[in-house]
Amino acid sequence: MVQSPFPGMDPYLESPDLWPDVHARLMTIFAEQLSPLLSPNYIAELNTQVVIDQIVEEGPFNITAVLPDVVVTQPLDTRDPGMDGMWTASAQAVQTLTLAPPLILTAPVALPTRLVTLHIRRRPDTLVAVIELLSPVNKRPGPGRDEYLEKRMAYLNSHIHFIEIDLLRQWPRLPFGGDVPNTAYLAAIFPNGRRPYCQAWPIGVRDPLPTLPIPLLPPDPPVPLDMGQALRTAYARARYDLRIDYKTPLNPPLASEEAEWAAALLAK
Repeated sequence: MVQSPFPGMDPYLESPDLWPDVHARLMTIFAEQLSPLLSPNYIAELNTQVVIDQIVEEGPFNITAVLPDVVVTQPLDTRDPGMDGMWTASAQAVQTLTLAPPLILTAPVALPTRLVTLHIRRRPDTLVAVIELLSPVNKRPGPGRDEYLEKRMAYLNSHIHFIEIDLLRQWPRLPFGGDVPNTAYLAAIFPNGRRPYCQAWPIGVRDPLPTLPIPLLPPDPPVPLDMGQALRTAYARARYDLRIDYKTPLNPPLASEEAEWAAALLAK
């Protein structure tokens, strides 16, 4: 089976071009993993929502515009077609115009974004747990983040188990109480009945992805969600090895020590 060169989360999968596909595939594989473990009393179902993501380019454009400081115009053509094709000479001064280069600004672009959430229900129709895999619209400051924070608070004020997985290094981490280690990624389980406390798994770029114990209703024990196996399966199914150029720099870049480690890993 085709494998990523990274032992855990592949940071190249965070690319905006790939992440929507990665997100959808991971959530589908999560459901495939959990379904046989949940049967026959529980089911795992995918819930799709389309939100409008407002994207504003956060850095300078990678476009170089060359504008001349002086424009020289040609003499005005004053030929009169009613004079047998003769030209009427007219003295024209060569005009020059000095232009200041324009500013390059950005405007918000509204894009429909498909988000997939995993619901675990006890049959026939009791919602027990929700698994959210964060996307840029959830983390990037703006209306999308505000909307997700409201939904997150609704989960935390409900009687369901809430599981949140953050595999994106960019943008500020969502709020937690206490000291959260400054790691690249984070997975958290907020069990019903134990809030405001949660279980958190800080994940570094060098770390394998953990197996999360997904809680159910008592007396049923948790079921394991093997995030590492899910990512390996998604990588092989999608043939991300054919879609990623590992020679290109990462955006956002890794810290210096991690960058050296990644460079040595990819050199193999």
